[in-house]
Amino acid sequence: MSPSEHDEEVEAKYRIVCSVEQIKHLLESIGASYIEVLQEHDIYLQHPCRDFSRTDEALRIRRMIGADGEKWILTYKGPRKMSGEIKSREEIEIELTDLVKTLRILDRLGFREIASVSKKRYKYRYNDCDILLDHVKGLGVFLEIECRRKDEINKVKELIGICIEPVYKTYLELCLETGACYE
Repeated sequence: MSPSEHDEEVEAKYRIVCSVEQIKHLLESIGASYIEVLQEHDIYLQHPCRDFSRTDEALRIRRMIGADGEKWILTYKGPRKMSGEIKSREEIEIELTDLVKTLRILDRLGFREIASVSKKRYKYRYNDCDILLDHVKGLGVFLEIECRRKDEINKVKELIGICIEPVYKTYLELCLETGACYE
């Protein structure tokens, strides 16, 4: 079974190097629409027999609180394919209907928590792209541009590029490096 095109994440991540107000103004000036603010708490799990840091994979449970209430999502992320500052990778997500039983299953299989990341995420939309302004606890402020195609990411970057610097690591990698995200 091969993944569908909807199971691929294409994104670029940037550190904000100017004020958040400047970024919000730039987003408004290019015509990006503010969608919502989300509170997200991610728990990253380690496989009992496979080192995800070596295979460049991740397994995450996300608690997301937004205008539509609370939901829990289990996500598998496959190895990254880098093209400059843009990465693509397989991403498979499923909404969890019974978090307690899911955690029990994962525990029985030997999965263990290795890190947690909390962030406040401001979601904007520009054409077919999601632009995410992330305040990550312990790490700072970042901007993610998620589109279906790399050329769309580059177009958005050109419009707001004066306030951002590329980041090639995931939030998980940054957290494990610094130890700043643990709760």
